[in-house]
Amino acid sequence: MSSDNAASHDAHPTHCENCGAPLQGHYCHDCGQSVVNPVRHAAHAMEEVFEAFWHLDGRIFRTLRDLLSPGRVAINYLSGQRAKYVAPLRLFVVLSVLTFFVAQLVIHVDTQDTSVALLDEGVSKNANRTQSVNRENKRFATATSIEDIERIRASQLAELAEGRDAVSTMLPHVRKPFEIAMVDVNAAADRRTQELIREKDLSPREVETEKAAALREIQAEQKDKGSTPEMDKAKTLAELENVRNAQLTKQQGELAALTPAQKAERRRLLGEIRETNEASGCRAAQLQIAVARGSEGPRTRKASDDARVYGETSCDGRLTLFGSDEPWDEELNPVVISWAPGFINSWINRQISHGKDNMARVQHDVGLLIKAMLAAVPSALFLLVPVFALLLKLAYVGSRRLYLEHLVVALYSHAFLCLAILSFFLMMALDNAITPKWAGFGWISGLIEFALWMWMPIYLWVMQKRVYGNGWLLTSLRYFVIGNLYFVLLGFAVVFITIASIVRM
Repeated sequence: MSSDNAASHDAHPTHCENCGAPLQGHYCHDCGQSVVNPVRHAAHAMEEVFEAFWHLDGRIFRTLRDLLSPGRVAINYLSGQRAKYVAPLRLFVVLSVLTFFVAQLVIHVDTQDTSVALLDEGVSKNANRTQSVNRENKRFATATSIEDIERIRASQLAELAEGRDAVSTMLPHVRKPFEIAMVDVNAAADRRTQELIREKDLSPREVETEKAAALREIQAEQKDKGSTPEMDKAKTLAELENVRNAQLTKQQGELAALTPAQKAERRRLLGEIRETNEASGCRAAQLQIAVARGSEGPRTRKASDDARVYGETSCDGRLTLFGSDEPWDEELNPVVISWAPGFINSWINRQISHGKDNMARVQHDVGLLIKAMLAAVPSALFLLVPVFALLLKLAYVGSRRLYLEHLVVALYSHAFLCLAILSFFLMMALDNAITPKWAGFGWISGLIEFALWMWMPIYLWVMQKRVYGNGWLLTSLRYFVIGNLYFVLLGFAVVFITIASIVRM
């Protein structure tokens, strides 16, 4: 390209390159095209990209300034002063995206699991078991006979022994609380026995006779139960395999004895076989995780990592839907809508399966749930803006305002909410950064955050009064009705979109 052509490209043209009209400024008076060619000016091209989304000229700062005064932007915009403000939809979209982008950066959920998991149902449950047994020791005070004391003693010792034996022997510090609780149970039982001896003036022979009779009855009851070994009581993988194979052999024998016509019974037994295999897998994962944790010492662990490597440890995966007695199963007991075509029913059951699997992930990593909720809020707000405008239209049906006017009010209301929430998240970020170095800032940030939450409903109340010009009493009544309806709908929308996000995860 010659230097003359390059110079002509850099110089401002005298006629519009789009429509050929004579130019009298930086924009064509006929078609509105800019005189600056973004193809030859990279800086201007970048400026147009940012301006198209952010509109970062004087209007954004003027709009944000006036937005701080309840109703001012909406009133001016509706009265015709539109050029000096950012359009309501653009402002709301930009602030909502910015707000929840900052939220993703600020909000952190520590999902790290550093506790030592027991083989039954976790440390917390077994720790609660020892606490509940200690509380149950008070039952000895109500016992009125040696037989009652021995029954309570046997029940509590059996429960504690079950919890202790569920813990790997490689974790003696976790087994210790159960052993201490068992000593406490025996001590409480012996104390109550001595009290009854004094109250009833029992001889040692009478005491031993009553204890022996109680022991015989307890042993007979345990023998009558004849309970088969349960997989969640297995201490080793070899023992687990034996129990599983015994149960599967029994179940498959019952299945083979059924006729083809007994479809319901066959479906039930197939479900039980699947549950047996799933329970075996869960117990195997529990055993392997316990060994890994015991052998790796104080290494920091995450439950999500253990579940990924060793498998799911929660054996309570039954999902019943719509009051069904049998658990949902994509193959054996799917959801079937009679009037829907087959591909719709297949899609519904696939979504249920995805949701069930992803809920197991959420249980190990709460951060996934927080992220899903944060992602759901802007979508819910965006979907409910026209609903909020419709509520305003119905509440002010006699105001002769058009629906689009109410929509402008709704958009600027939501833009303020996003701005307030953005300020709240920024205060959280400052709090996280400054408070560890200066504790007094925690009080300051707490007061500011509290003030922001209190100001949001007051702002919307005053805005509604200024925009529509009614008296305070009528405005308050409409505000109360609209606000309650809207936040109920918002709650449902957030929950629904969160569930949908988890299913699509």
